[in-house]
Amino acid sequence: MTTPLSTSQAVVLVARREFVTQVRSRSFVIGLVITLVLFGGLFLLGAWISGQSSSHTLGVTAGAAGLEPGLQQAAQSQGAQLTLHEVDDATGRAQVESGDLDAVLTGAPGAYQLIGLDSVGDNLRSIVDAAVQQQTLTAELNAAGVDPSGLADRSNVVVETLQPGDPDSGQRLAVAIVGTVLLFFSLSGYGSLVATGVVEEKQSRVVELLLATIRPWQLLAGKILGLGTVGLLQLVILSAICGAGASAAGLLTVPGAAVGMFVMVVLWYLLGFFLYASLYAAVGSTVSRQEELQSVVAPMIFLLLIPFVLTLNLLPSDPRNGVATVLSFIPFFSQTVMPARYALGVASLWEVLVAAGLALLAIVVVVRIAGRIYQNSVLRTGARVSLREALKTR
Repeated sequence: MTTPLSTSQAVVLVARREFVTQVRSRSFVIGLVITLVLFGGLFLLGAWISGQSSSHTLGVTAGAAGLEPGLQQAAQSQGAQLTLHEVDDATGRAQVESGDLDAVLTGAPGAYQLIGLDSVGDNLRSIVDAAVQQQTLTAELNAAGVDPSGLADRSNVVVETLQPGDPDSGQRLAVAIVGTVLLFFSLSGYGSLVATGVVEEKQSRVVELLLATIRPWQLLAGKILGLGTVGLLQLVILSAICGAGASAAGLLTVPGAAVGMFVMVVLWYLLGFFLYASLYAAVGSTVSRQEELQSVVAPMIFLLLIPFVLTLNLLPSDPRNGVATVLSFIPFFSQTVMPARYALGVASLWEVLVAAGLALLAIVVVVRIAGRIYQNSVLRTGARVSLREALKTR
């Protein structure tokens, strides 16, 4: 007579099956490659767009040559790179039409013209406007017998901060964004994989054979642990490759920030995955066909998408934003917002621990509810099981 499996043996057996199946699949390797290519493409695209938006070529005719020092000063103050070319009017227009110049500045003081192909970028217009305004102001002051340099000295504002500035804030922001993106794709991708696996087993009737040997909650726990480990493995590989690549390219000179963010990403991936995967498995068990799955998992995709979008839109410009601070303590949002706040240096360790504790409490509640839904629904085929029916105690 075969000895029944213990609880730990059953869970580990299911987890091992899920882990080995996924890691040995071609989709795991392809997914890694596609993700790396996507990250590399996004990085190159961002660098290209940044270079295009902050680099300008401007033709200057002889009448406008007196503006050249002012143009370079205005560009420097705005953090832009401006290349000037001395041209005559006809040549400048021809080079604008051919794309060799972004615009050409012609005319004389009081009658300047900035000529572009079909439009002139706002950044370049701002540089030219600032230079022309400064030239006009200087001329008027000189005519009134006022020394412009002396006036500028008297109008300076000295800036002081209550706390020293962080010279590595740019790198910290980049690390926070990369960590946020990795978390979002890992949680959404492997959470959906849990739901898909549940429906496949239910549709093929494999789950009936499995539940003849082990209990429903053991199958659920093993599936979540196995797929969660696969997701964690992929997350570690991607983080290591991104970190090594950034360091080799000289883009990452603050290893402490990267290591701290990696620890946060792993911690919040685990917390977030157990939270979401339980729900994904529960709602997946209420349907019997893959075609019905998308409609029931859509609300959870929005739960993941909302904090992701808020993090990328609020924190880069305002790391101490009040809305982001509150959301970083709320389960279902904290797994995305809190790691980014920590990477940016605006969240202390005690805040992380409090948010993690609240997430653990949420996991306990969600797992109990999800376990009941899964147990009451996984063997029911045909019509979709309503949540009211799935929550009834049997």
